[in-house]
Amino acid sequence: MPSVAMTKVRPSDLSFRVLQADPEGISPEQAARAVTQYLQRKRAGLAGAVEVSVGTGCVTIRARGEAPWEMIREVEELLGIGVELRPEGEIEVDPAEFVVKAFDVPNVEPDLERELLHSRARYFPYPVCEWFEINTGELSLTDRRIFYEPEWTLVEEDSLREAGQHLIPLAQVQDVKCSEWWDIPCLLVITRELTYRYGWPAERGEPETIFDVDEWLVCLRSLLAKG
Repeated sequence: MPSVAMTKVRPSDLSFRVLQADPEGISPEQAARAVTQYLQRKRAGLAGAVEVSVGTGCVTIRARGEAPWEMIREVEELLGIGVELRPEGEIEVDPAEFVVKAFDVPNVEPDLERELLHSRARYFPYPVCEWFEINTGELSLTDRRIFYEPEWTLVEEDSLREAGQHLIPLAQVQDVKCSEWWDIPCLLVITRELTYRYGWPAERGEPETIFDVDEWLVCLRSLLAKG
């Protein structure tokens, strides 16, 4: 028989990885939007099966169906809620090592990394690309780096070693260009060691994850010009 399960999450319980912002200054409305976007990026099927809304000082997540608590548990694991460090033993330490010294600590604002673009894209190895090397995944741009996370990775084959995750600091990017693989519009990210080629996915996903090559070019060139 279908039933309903619910959990409430405070914004302060969510990590920067989910919020893409400082948890201390974020509102429940902003946290709810961040949770929805994070679930859509990481597990679209689960995002469509739960309801995320704003509660009083918290984010409310509801699930309906035959096993709603299983969906709630999966959401909490994905968001990293309730993860605690457990002590594994005790050690004896000289109390003299715990002398506390006071220092003047300057009040410095945290240097937060901001996500600017996030799209679903395909990776086409450059300059030669075989069909079995093509990979679909999530492509993100922050004010510091480009990150690509594939849906699957084969690590056994040397020929597929580039099909894994890509972490490209903007400081290493020499140029970005518009290109094509067959008739598919692509973005070329050129570094000293490698050139990365990302293009449209085989299927269009959510509107907010559409890979607009021109939009990426404009944003990347603006960041590179500042650097």
